[in-house]
Amino acid sequence: MNKVVPQELHVSISKGNSKMGAVPSVSLPPVKTCSPEAVKHCGKKCCVKRYVVRRQKTVGAAYERNLYILNSDPVKFWREVNAAVAMATHFRFGVSGDIPDLPYLLNMIYIANCNPHCEILCFTKQYNIVNFHLKEHELPKNLHIIFSAWKGLPMDNSHNLPEAHVFFKDGTTTAKDGARYCSGNCYECAIDNANCWLLKAGEQIIFKEH
Repeated sequence: MNKVVPQELHVSISKGNSKMGAVPSVSLPPVKTCSPEAVKHCGKKCCVKRYVVRRQKTVGAAYERNLYILNSDPVKFWREVNAAVAMATHFRFGVSGDIPDLPYLLNMIYIANCNPHCEILCFTKQYNIVNFHLKEHELPKNLHIIFSAWKGLPMDNSHNLPEAHVFFKDGTTTAKDGARYCSGNCYECAIDNANCWLLKAGEQIIFKEH
């Protein structure tokens, strides 16, 4: 049975930041919503986790509140997220955290179908959840899901989704030759319809390790 969420609690929708630019987003806590396999490989180096620890009273609290509302009153959570997407031309799921389960992915898909005017971006290491859906269904054209790679983390990309790879500080990368490099600002790419927003099946983009 769902808990009653206090009326004054609302989903925290970020209006953007220095890297995202003016692209709104909704996030959940890191690690808690990530796959155990991903945490085992990249948890210690997770830049978002470090950032949340530094800003626990503000950013960390907002992400925890989002997860609380999602678990306690999912109707309220998705209603407020949908309202934010309806007012945007570009939106991102998961600047922090990941797709926690299949219902979350299905609601992302529902929102994308309800808002075809909005391009929606999501990086994920929850490969199994996405692959399960893709066995019998396609993703909306405006929902850009990119599989995020990490050194040593097995990735099943049997449906040939776009991939994001890391250029590590030691000079190595898991990306193949010809991969694009992140420009450093999601909004600039959004308005130019470039990089992540334009990646086709099997194409890759590289981010520098933070």
